[in-house]
Amino acid sequence: MRPIYVCIGCGVVYLPPETPASGPAVSPAHCSRPDCQAAVREAVELSGLPEEKLGELARRAAGVEGEPRRARLGRRPAAGRRAAPAPGTGRGKLR
Repeated sequence: MRPIYVCIGCGVVYLPPETPASGPAVSPAHCSRPDCQAAVREAVELSGLPEEKLGELARRAAGVEGEPRRARLGRRPAAGRRAAPAPGTGRGKLR
């Protein structure tokens, strides 16, 4: 089974060529467009992560490798902390 890649530069989902020499240069993080290649080079320099890791993170964010991780909005407050009061229910000096 061939892997599915997501371009970090333009967000396109693509399949790599079946043989490495049969098409333009692609990687797990960018398609064959020159501006996407430059964007990934800059992202590698800024983040310090390899292209393969950036490609993996892009696939996860796009939902290609299963369900993307999202922040849990209704989570409980940390232990020892009170939950924030609802608007208008706070204790005021006028009550």
